Amino acid sequence: MSDDQFKKLIAVLIAGVATLIAVIAFLQSDASARDDRANRDTKRYSMQAMGRQVGGEARANYDYDRAYQAYYEFDLLAESAANVGDEAAARRYESLRDRMKSLSPLLAAPYFDPASGEVNIARYEADTYVVETTALTERFLAASKVKDAWDYKSNTYIIHVTLLAVALFLYGLSATLSGRIARWIFTGTGTLVALVGVGWAALLFAQPVPDLRDCKTADGAYAIDAFAQGVGLAYQNQHDQAVASFDKALACAPDYSNAHVERGNSNMALGKYAAAASDFEKAQASGDQTANVAGELAWAYYLQGRFDDAVNMNRTALKAVPDELWIRFDLGLSLLASGQIDGAKSEYADGMKMAAQQVADAKAAGAEPPSYLWWSLDDGAISLEDLVGTLEAGTGNPPPQSVANPDAVKEAATEVIGQLKSLAVALEYSGKPPAGELAATISPFAFAEPVSDDQGNVVDYNQAESFAYGIDDVSVLFDYSGMQDGQDVVFKVYVDDQEDPSWRIAEPWSLGASGSAEKPISFAYSNVHVLRPGEYAVEMYVASHLAQRGKFVVEPGS
Repeated sequence: MSDDQFKKLIAVLIAGVATLIAVIAFLQSDASARDDRANRDTKRYSMQAMGRQVGGEARANYDYDRAYQAYYEFDLLAESAANVGDEAAARRYESLRDRMKSLSPLLAAPYFDPASGEVNIARYEADTYVVETTALTERFLAASKVKDAWDYKSNTYIIHVTLLAVALFLYGLSATLSGRIARWIFTGTGTLVALVGVGWAALLFAQPVPDLRDCKTADGAYAIDAFAQGVGLAYQNQHDQAVASFDKALACAPDYSNAHVERGNSNMALGKYAAAASDFEKAQASGDQTANVAGELAWAYYLQGRFDDAVNMNRTALKAVPDELWIRFDLGLSLLASGQIDGAKSEYADGMKMAAQQVADAKAAGAEPPSYLWWSLDDGAISLEDLVGTLEAGTGNPPPQSVANPDAVKEAATEVIGQLKSLAVALEYSGKPPAGELAATISPFAFAEPVSDDQGNVVDYNQAESFAYGIDDVSVLFDYSGMQDGQDVVFKVYVDDQEDPSWRIAEPWSLGASGSAEKPISFAYSNVHVLRPGEYAVEMYVASHLAQRGKFVVEPGS
């Protein structure tokens, strides 16, 4: 090829590459503009979500804590006045009570039931801010993904332009060289670099940027709105309807990981553990590799009796968050159910050491331990109680037949329950694990309704394990020995596995070394209040050691 022909070729190549640079520069500019637009969207959604959350919570707190509580108190006063025969006072209180209805939409349909006087605060919160805040948060997350995608494209196009600029430089150098071989080396290298840059740019251009905000369901609604409606329904414990909403969202966006997670949570609440496990697995496949999803998946495996899978998944979660107590306790629970009792005890012991260290660290820093620490300790004990109850009943989840060596498992579970509960009380009151061993002996609790004479003196007890609705006074009766005056004693009362702090008693012991004692759970001072229906669990701690616990039931009203 002559020198003139070569230079013409180089000129054509330079013109072609320059044109490609212009095209890619345009694509880079467009990607940058889309990146900026998505970034502005994220800020807008973030501010709107925060404002809606704060405003909605403030509104709901006022409506429930002020308006409804005032209605409730006037209603109690009216009932109390009517019970003592003061009809005039009862009517005045009823008039004040009814005037409260005009002060809040919470005290109107569909949130308020005039017959019972109860409000559906979950539905009110869902309608007021939960659904809208969820939708805004999801749009923020979707816009963030779009921003990241366009930002990546914009930055990568710059690399492509740089490669083509290098190709131009090589072409220019080749035109200044006299040696044929050197010319073609520079020309060939420049062409190779240009082809790489153009090919890479073409692949990047063809790569779509999906935007979840644009995805619509079959009925024309946006997938994000269907998801938010599902979250609102789940918030109200309407999990069947929630699953249907999540199904709509997933039909439009099969890789919508948050929808898989929330559908899994609803299926768990419905007792559909295999479906829940499938949802959590799909969430992981869609990119959610968080420890929370791994822990929930492990729990779904455990409830199906898939203990080995649960153990492996819990260990996967702990690699990401080794100090997460609830996951460590769930690991211990799965090991225990699989018959690996020593391994289970070791995991529980490690978790309890971590809890003690977290409390010590918080105290040293002049702060309070996080609330989830106490929840984790309670949840660990409740999960063990549920396992023991399942084994004793011979039915439930996990399937009792899947549990290896059930007698040994029950014995070990009972031991660890006491350790977890004792640790929680000791850390709460002293900031340290319980010291020494329990020296006192407390007999099993007996529960009884006191029988009083005309002067109000208790003359007898009607012992039972179950009481009819309407009872306002239950006595906890027990014998004791080995006690010491001045010892710290704590009584805790749980209703349906949730502690009612109004019943907690923490005081020094003053009844001597041995004898019989009674602790009341009583509304006898009131002519209105009664014990609400449910299963009551009473626990007694001596020097932070769980000394005794027992249960009774208040039956539902007719």
